[in-house]
Amino acid sequence: MRKENRRRNDELLNKAFGAIEKIVVDLGYECVNVALATEDGRPTLKVMIDSIGGINVRDCEMVSMAVNRSLDAPDPAENTSLGDRYYLEVSSPGLERPLYTPADYERFAGKEARVRTGELVDGRKTHVGFIAASDGNSVTLDTEQGARNLRFADVTRAALVFRGLEPQPPKKAKKRKEKNGKPDKVKKQSFKTAVEEEQGCS
Repeated sequence: MRKENRRRNDELLNKAFGAIEKIVVDLGYECVNVALATEDGRPTLKVMIDSIGGINVRDCEMVSMAVNRSLDAPDPAENTSLGDRYYLEVSSPGLERPLYTPADYERFAGKEARVRTGELVDGRKTHVGFIAASDGNSVTLDTEQGARNLRFADVTRAALVFRGLEPQPPKKAKKRKEKNGKPDKVKKQSFKTAVEEEQGCS
């Protein structure tokens, strides 16, 4: 009985996710991912969208209103209700866009990615490199240690890598110089003279 209920729930989720994806696409956006997660003990429906020109707050609001209308529609043919109370979160993928499907890896071939696997592969669980090739079963990354082939079945999380905000090493303090570029020896000498004079007065 539990298996039947789980199967029925999966069918409802797939139907709802498919309907939400269609809503996003019809509005002119790319539907990156739709997922139902639990955050702080509450069910959260996460819809991630993207577009060529990027995503702003107004875009997220537009998609959020459209999805809410569909989820609350009184007509069963239009209603995509998930059945339970939930929170809706519409967001953009950001600079380090998550990778979910084999098509994502093909689309971003040549880009740098960070892929995490559930099990150790060549002694590592986190793999960073440029996407060299991919098919329906695996992706090959060009890493500093060489080519690494990772099966999608082993991947738990993956995203593009954005470079440009790495912390910079602290700058070394420069010695004070005169206009001619020589060290300020005169000031150091006058300072010593002042100290000597002070000691002579004591």
